[in-house]
Amino acid sequence: MENELYFEMGLGTRMRRLIETISTGMERVYDEAGVDVRTGHFYALYAVAERGPLTINAIAVLAGFSHSAVSQTIKKLVASGIVEARATEDGRQKQIALTPHGVHMVERMRPLWDAADSMVKDACRESDVDIIKAITGVEAAFTRCNVYDRLQEKLVSNPCPSFTIEDYHARWKQAFYDLNIWWMRDYFDVEPLDELMLGDPENQILAKGGEIFFAVTAQEADNETGDKAVGAIALKREGPGLFELTKLGVDPSVQQSGMGRALCERVIERFQARGGDTLFLETNTVLEPAINLYLKLGFVEKPNPHTSPYARSNYYMEWEAPK
Repeated sequence: MENELYFEMGLGTRMRRLIETISTGMERVYDEAGVDVRTGHFYALYAVAERGPLTINAIAVLAGFSHSAVSQTIKKLVASGIVEARATEDGRQKQIALTPHGVHMVERMRPLWDAADSMVKDACRESDVDIIKAITGVEAAFTRCNVYDRLQEKLVSNPCPSFTIEDYHARWKQAFYDLNIWWMRDYFDVEPLDELMLGDPENQILAKGGEIFFAVTAQEADNETGDKAVGAIALKREGPGLFELTKLGVDPSVQQSGMGRALCERVIERFQARGGDTLFLETNTVLEPAINLYLKLGFVEKPNPHTSPYARSNYYMEWEAPK
């Protein structure tokens, strides 16, 4: 593409772009065929259709996804009546199997899957690229040495900048917007509440008893020393003793520097200092690195006790103090 921006560094972004291109077409085909299945459910449904009853762990291994991500997909398929969870002989795990409705659904979908397989192969021949071989090769490379370890090797020669965690200042107001809006646009649709909070943090967060913090680095520009906000987070007050950790955003060029963890730790520290009763957050299962960070900090998944104001929210967590 003439205006391509991302290239190798944006491999994940480009893969997501390709996935969206394929998914949009497949979703339309599914809708026109009257098939009540989303493209994001394909991997789990196909695994069970091809291999028979499987545990969630087995599906996760086949797909290369996390157990929690597969669990979320299975919940949706169970709710649609397409699969069911059956107890195994030892009772320790459950197997996911097609229901009679699911068997009928798969029979209707097989011609669509066959056509999709042929369509993708045609596109690969047109591009003269064996994309399966290429993806397999990249996956194998990251299996030999994972992404984190490879990045750490690079960062040794290009260390991340030192930073401090600072309270809100008006000069970083635009940074609060910019540091969050990029990942929202990259993964989701920006919602009206996002625009409201990011565009007017002083009235929407600070004036309502919340706090905002920034990860700040020193920098030199035009022979003058200044500072730059490269990370942001908010502690939003929702009611007496009730607080939300929200709007965590870090400049992607410094995301391996521990800023995200330091920002979250400051929010937890302030929550405790204020004598809060409940600190919660809402996120989405596609943001797996963020969820892993929250788990390490003491957040645990729980049923959401209220209706989320965000359409993207499908994962609720609360912080539990170490015992």
